[in-house]
Amino acid sequence: MVRAVEADITHFDRKTFLAEVWDYSAGEHVTVLGPTGSGKTYLAYELLRHSVSETLPAVVLVMKPKDPTALGFSTSMKFPIVRDWPPPQTKRLFSDGKPRGWTLWPKFAYDPAIDNARHRGVFRRAILDCYRKGNRSLFADETYSLEEELGLSEELRTVWTKGRSMECGLWAASQRPAYISKWAYQAHHLFLSHDPDVDAQNRLSEIGGAVDPGKVRWMLPRLQKHEWLYVNRDERAMCVVGK
Repeated sequence: MVRAVEADITHFDRKTFLAEVWDYSAGEHVTVLGPTGSGKTYLAYELLRHSVSETLPAVVLVMKPKDPTALGFSTSMKFPIVRDWPPPQTKRLFSDGKPRGWTLWPKFAYDPAIDNARHRGVFRRAILDCYRKGNRSLFADETYSLEEELGLSEELRTVWTKGRSMECGLWAASQRPAYISKWAYQAHHLFLSHDPDVDAQNRLSEIGGAVDPGKVRWMLPRLQKHEWLYVNRDERAMCVVGK
């Protein structure tokens, strides 16, 4: 279903948006920003499902010891779950054909002093490998953790600033829009949820890019739960994506 909303911004239900509007090419960056409970991770996985292929696979970085959403997505998409990078040779040999992606999910010692040091190395290798090889969609569900807890700001910034020419797209999601790198706001595709936090509102209202920032500021507080303002910076267009 498609309907018009205030400020001349078109509203699409989720199914219609994914089938008729969403269009992704290798190397384009995607940023999804929304507070806890907004459905940002679920939306990102839906978008990824409609974007990956054998020739444009994804690498999903999982940073939680337990993540039912990541597990369910990996199972349904037949993404091999690997604990280190690059994937072991056995995983490559016994996968059901060529996978459309991998889920990189390191093991946990449940001690941050141990886990952070080890995970930094694992994720760093994956990020730089995807950047070097290209034709990858690199999905980081909580970019804030990669930057602030694991100290991977430089690596992420390299992909944000140079990844498009290498056809390595960085898919960044965060519930802390006021604290992540401003490079995340330069993505080709932006999905913004309403956030009651004042600092978050101020930060989000600055990132309309080539579209009218006044419309962005006007529309965000009017979004319902699980609705998103989609901003396509290159095409200077935006719409509301519903449930």
